[in-house]
Amino acid sequence: MSNRRPGGDSLLHDAQTLEFYDKNARSYVAARSAGVSPDLMAFLLRLKAGASILELGCGDGHDASEMERLGFSVEPTDGSAAMAAIASDRLGREVQVLRFEELDATRRYDAVVACASLLHVPAEGLPAVLKRIWEALKPGGWHFASFKTAGQASYDEHGRYYNYLDRTGAEVAYCSAGQWDAMHFETYEGTGFFNAPAIWLTVEAQKPGF
Repeated sequence: MSNRRPGGDSLLHDAQTLEFYDKNARSYVAARSAGVSPDLMAFLLRLKAGASILELGCGDGHDASEMERLGFSVEPTDGSAAMAAIASDRLGREVQVLRFEELDATRRYDAVVACASLLHVPAEGLPAVLKRIWEALKPGGWHFASFKTAGQASYDEHGRYYNYLDRTGAEVAYCSAGQWDAMHFETYEGTGFFNAPAIWLTVEAQKPGF
């Protein structure tokens, strides 16, 4: 692991991490588990039928495909052009290339889902990204995110940056981004890229209904 400072033109994304996904998209997809994570499936039970979902970091589009099969209206996006192209092939439509700092929607979505994507945001930029997510949610909308935890912010052996958010850091980041009616946190042992062991933190947060 390396502790060098995240690079790139913005504190809201890390250029080297995006480069990894652009260069290794197909091998990453091949190594990915075929199933949808149980924590995401449990979160979806909070949503009404047909709810509109913005997905940040859709990867190969697998989760978007399953959410659509369940009847949700999904707008998948990814910061990597190579990953977005693979998702486009899977879903049969163009998937938008969208970096976190490019999100500028206001009260548009019933939910914003970010499975294993916000964990790559430089720690000091995370509150600003979460503020954009808060703004994008309709009143009463829900947000779901999963982070690797139990570590110090650093780059892994593949050159990807991780903020390794812990629960305390998550509470601070989310509360600084906006007011939430509810926040739920869970940690569990799982795996990451190439089935490497990992400890995960999930966050579920609801915007006030106003």
